[in-house]
Amino acid sequence: MGITMSQHEYATAFRLLTVGARHPQNIAKLVEERLLPGLPAQPALLDVGAGSGKVAERLAPHFGSLTLLEPNPEQIAGFHHPKAKIHHESLARFESQDRYELVVCSHVLYHVPVAEWGAFIDTLLSFVRPGGTCLIAMAAGRGPTYELCRDFSETLLFSEAVIAEVQRMRLPHEVFATMSGFVAQSFEEMYTLCRFLVLEGCFTAAQLAALDAAQVRELDAKIRMHAERCRGADGVYRLEQDEDLILISRA
Repeated sequence: MGITMSQHEYATAFRLLTVGARHPQNIAKLVEERLLPGLPAQPALLDVGAGSGKVAERLAPHFGSLTLLEPNPEQIAGFHHPKAKIHHESLARFESQDRYELVVCSHVLYHVPVAEWGAFIDTLLSFVRPGGTCLIAMAAGRGPTYELCRDFSETLLFSEAVIAEVQRMRLPHEVFATMSGFVAQSFEEMYTLCRFLVLEGCFTAAQLAALDAAQVRELDAKIRMHAERCRGADGVYRLEQDEDLILISRA
């Protein structure tokens, strides 16, 4: 039978993920407190998988130049900044002689095969100037969003797997626990967000296509139950997400 999401549902989910998420503020706070005092004047930033540009926007006051990699032009279409150069390509296709004091990679590694994580991290670090830093942001294996996803799949990868890979590579690093999350004004919005997180993150296209009508109804009822649990006393729907920020230093 299969199960899909409409373009309107995708648009709603991406809006909630973009507008409500607090990871841009968390990243900016960590950079300001931990890295900024040691950065030279007018440092350079590379944002890999920049999405809507919210992270670069928050960091822009502290950097002399911004380079954003975002393969999806629609995602980054609304971002404009006089310091910014935008490349509609992935890290694998990006070629440049430039090097950066800070390379940020926020919520990207979910889309990279685990077997390629080591090479991907090496490529990130190849763009970091000596003495600079690579910052990787990932959802953590704890908290409400984790509990939602684990109710549908036990094979998802979270920040702990990235940290284990960084340790395997013997890279100097620090890990900072943060809290992000998403806010919706109605049940339908939160249901759409939960549905997106489950369908996109917990199932393959083949698995969804193999579901029969009864299984689709059961899956939908389970997602609706999770969405209803997100309703606060004030009637606003909130889904918190624990995240880890991993700082990797380059000597």
